[in-house]
Formats: sequence, C-alpha cells, structure tokens
Amino acid sequence: MKRLHRMNSFSKITWINAFVGIALMVWQWTAGMIPIKVQLFYFAIMIGATGIPHGALDHIIAKTNAVLNRQNFVIQQFLMRYVIAILVYATSWIFFPGISLIIFLIISAWHFGETDLSSATHSWQWNTSRLLWGCVVLLVILLSHFQEMQAVVLRITKNSDTAIAFLGHLEQMGIYYAGIFLMLLMTAAFMAYKKNAIRISWHYVLNLVLVMFICSQLPLLPSFALYFGGWHAIRSFEIIFKFLHAAKEETAIEPLTMWKNALPLTFLAAFGFIFMAFIWNGVGMKMDPLPAIFIFLSIITVPHLDVMDKLIQRGSKQ
Repeated sequence: MKRLHRMNSFSKITWINAFVGIALMVWQWTAGMIPIKVQLFYFAIMIGATGIPHGALDHIIAKTNAVLNRQNFVIQQFLMRYVIAILVYATSWIFFPGISLIIFLIISAWHFGETDLSSATHSWQWNTSRLLWGCVVLLVILLSHFQEMQAVVLRITKNSDTAIAFLGHLEQMGIYYAGIFLMLLMTAAFMAYKKNAIRISWHYVLNLVLVMFICSQLPLLPSFALYFGGWHAIRSFEIIFKFLHAAKEETAIEPLTMWKNALPLTFLAAFGFIFMAFIWNGVGMKMDPLPAIFIFLSIITVPHLDVMDKLIQRGSKQ
C-alpha cells in the first residue's frame, strides 16, 4: 500500500501540472497573451525543477543496471562516453545545424513515445507505436505553434537551407502527416495490443490527453515546458523510482530523496548551459536565450536516451 501511495504521488504531480496549465490557458483566454516574463519564469521553473533533474540520475541508473546484469561498471568510463556523446552532437549543431535539428526531432519522438508507453513490450508493433506516438506529440506542439516554432528554429539553425526546406514542407504537409501518423498509430497499437496486451489506465490516458490539449492552446515556451517538464520528466521520474527502489538503491528510498540526489548534477548542468551559451553566442550572453536553451536540451538528450532506453527495455522484460 505504501509503495502504491508513492507511485500515485507522480500521477498527482502530473494532474497538478495540468491544472496549472489550465490556469495559464484561462489567463490567456480572458486577459490576452501571457506576458513573456511569465512564460520565461514558468519555463525556467519546469525545466529547472524536473526537466533537467530527471536526466541527472543517469549515472546511478547505469550503475544499478550494470550490477543487476552482473557487469562491471566504471564511473569514469561512463562519464567519458556521456561527455563524448554530448561534445560530438554539440559540434554537429555548429557545422550541420539543419541535419542536427532533424536528428533531434527523431530521437525526441522515440524518447517521448518510449516513456509514454514504457509498460509495453519491445516487440516491433509496440516500438512502431512508440515512434508514431512520439511523432504525434511533436506534431501537436509544432503545428499548433508554427509561427513561433519557425522563428525559433531559424534562429537555432542560423537559417540553414535544410531547416528552411523542412519548415516549408511541414507548413504545407504537416496536418496531413499528423492525420497519417494518427491512423498508423491506431493500426499499430491495435496490432500490438492484440499480440501483447498491456494494462491501460484510463486516468493516465485522460491526464495525457488533457496535457496535450493544453499544450496546443498555450504559447510555445509554456507548451513545451508543460509537456517536457510537467509530464515527460515526471513520468520518467516514476519509471526511474520504480526501478531504483526495487533494486534497493539508497538514493531512491523515497521520491523526494531521489529528486534531492539529482540536484548536484542539475546545478552542474546549469553551469554547463551557461558555458555552452557563451560559446554559442560567441561573445557573451545575449538577450535571445532560446537557441542556446533548445540546443542544450538536445545535446544532453542523446546520452540520456541511451540510459533510459536500456532501463525501459529491462522493465518491459520483467
């Protein structure tokens, strides 16, 4: 019962986040556009409190997974691989921004879909459903904020020809892709459920659908913050806690204890962001932080995705 209470606490947080999103949505409907300072404050809170911290436990997850698999784990080697992946992808943003953008969208679609359907097996049917669902999530956010998103992407990629072509194609065909992906998703999910049925919680689905609807109504910054920090990160924390707590990892005695243990690397990541922002802008911080923010989130996603992928695969086999 106590364990069930702990697990339900994550659902409570995602519902609270949804109600905060509703409050922002009502504010926008009644008083006009949400002030940019409020948007930035909300974005900073969500990314700082949950968005970045949910990846700050990767070294503990990797170590615990290695121990359970009776494999040798060397923290120095893990950190070296982690940093190399970050540096390689960061470099690709400098020289190939358009291609790097496409890579980021693909890995984000997989990561979001894998987390939202973490209880499913890793059959090709469920994996296809994961990727398609992730694509639907991204399309909802991108298409419902196309003008905002276009301006940010062009700044991030420094008007890359690849990005311009991609955005032009998305503007013309995006709604059709959304419909196609949704139909393919329903087909793949039906096939997957028929072969490997999973337990589907109605309040989980309702919570997710509500979050996605709110995201489609809010401006881009709070929209992304709500899904990424208010839903994805919390559900990732839930998966991580379940794994580490079952393995009797002392850093996951309670959810709050686990979150506190994520703070040191969260602060380190914050310093890393400031350092990266200086490099990206060339001569110090400027008044336009969005390119640096999104690139920073993309480069720390690459090694984090690998850790979470192994964790979720392990969970789906048990």
